[in-house]
Amino acid sequence: MFREESRSPPVPAAMFHSTAFEIAAFVAAVYLLSPLAVRWTYRFSAHCALREVSLDALPSEVVDEFRKSFPELQELGFELIGCFDCGRLAEETHSYLAYFCNRLSNDFANISAMTTPGRTDSYLEFSTSFKNGLTVETNTNSVLPLTPANPDTKVFRFPKIADARTLLHTHHRLIDKYAAGLWAQAEPHGEEIQRYVRVIENYGPRHARIGYMIPAEDGVAYKLTWKGAFLITWRGLWPVSMVRRWMHHHFMQSELHTLETRPVTALQKA
Repeated sequence: MFREESRSPPVPAAMFHSTAFEIAAFVAAVYLLSPLAVRWTYRFSAHCALREVSLDALPSEVVDEFRKSFPELQELGFELIGCFDCGRLAEETHSYLAYFCNRLSNDFANISAMTTPGRTDSYLEFSTSFKNGLTVETNTNSVLPLTPANPDTKVFRFPKIADARTLLHTHHRLIDKYAAGLWAQAEPHGEEIQRYVRVIENYGPRHARIGYMIPAEDGVAYKLTWKGAFLITWRGLWPVSMVRRWMHHHFMQSELHTLETRPVTALQKA
């Protein structure tokens, strides 16, 4: 007498269709409802009220991030302009800045740190502006922007570059590629930090011009339009965020490859 083998009962095709429908409905709900929450909660400060502070007055986790790069930046010819408490530029964040200037090359450097509940993120950036309005920025920030880039600013992100010297060398090669023959723009002595203030205070008006933001009723911040809320939320959600990161990584690697094969020419600065 033979014993029948036990077999799992077949799963109806309708069950797969039901599961797929539920997943699709969930994703659709996330894509449709998330922008509503983002629009009502997101605010960006209309003013940049910097407060210069001593290094020791900053939160310990920020001090640790700043101290890592101070010696190397000074060896590269950068003078510390100051450490600044930038306050709450965006909701649920607090920003801090260490700002440097190389007076011979008119390159600027900053270490930006942002604290959120339970987390501190920071990155190093070199920035050079030119008299035709172009700015080239090279940094180690791994966070991609969710809004369109400023056409007057070329930003290059290399989060895997670990030292300031390599990042500065890459920055100068990018200047050689995208701003050859242009003269670097200086800032009046003692007013170097105003360059950073202008960038921050132009953020809201620039996004208002492209339809992403409008001034909030209180007059001290900008809030998102429906267009801005939907577009920045969708760019930050999976799988769009994954595709964007892959495309950006590929573009940055291509930039590094072109720099390696590009001949070095003299940089014109003033």
